[in-house]
Amino acid sequence: MAEPSSTLPDHAERERVTPRASGGWRSPSERRSLVARAGRLVRNFDVVVREGRAILKGMLCRVSCRVRGVRFQAGRNLRIDGRLIIRGPGTVIFGDNVRIGMTVTPWTYDPAAVISVGDDAFINGAGFGCQREIRIGPKAIIGRASIMDTDFHSLEIDRHRPDAPVRVAPVVLEENVWIGAQAGILPGTRIGRNSVVGFGAVCAGVFPANAVIAGNPARVIKTLTADRNRDA
Repeated sequence: MAEPSSTLPDHAERERVTPRASGGWRSPSERRSLVARAGRLVRNFDVVVREGRAILKGMLCRVSCRVRGVRFQAGRNLRIDGRLIIRGPGTVIFGDNVRIGMTVTPWTYDPAAVISVGDDAFINGAGFGCQREIRIGPKAIIGRASIMDTDFHSLEIDRHRPDAPVRVAPVVLEENVWIGAQAGILPGTRIGRNSVVGFGAVCAGVFPANAVIAGNPARVIKTLTADRNRDA
């Protein structure tokens, strides 16, 4: 009589179990599942560490500004991943859940100047020059742009004259506006809600909501619409 074969079928061979440290057995598929779970835990831990560090930097920034007499107010959960450098005699006000990336410089040049940033905004490397008012709405995304409510120097030919007029006009970026990198937002500009300003655009004047804005000088090149059936 032929002896029974000890060879396992291919699928059984692939799932051959191995001893556990505790004396049990674990298949390759179980091991792969454990490795995946461990990877997720490590990634989640990294996220927790980054968020904790960003919130701690936000708290330290608030303390530092208070000690130095800087007029800075921030709501809950200010998160600083990069650097926040606040200078000048004016006031800087952040809402809740504002996140700072790269180096952000909200600088004021008059005691009455106010830079305000709404809730849930993300400011990533933007530079501000404020003589009167720069207002950024909630949920805005501001890239490495330059935002100014003043020309700093007169546009007149005799601009070196002490009394030469210098343009100053408030800047307003409404809710959910996205400003691309290297854009220039000039005095008196107003960008309507949900609009997008493209890379390197130079904006002066009033722009509508739900628009894509690009160019130098900037102009509306597209109208945005809500596509509610996109995932249908």
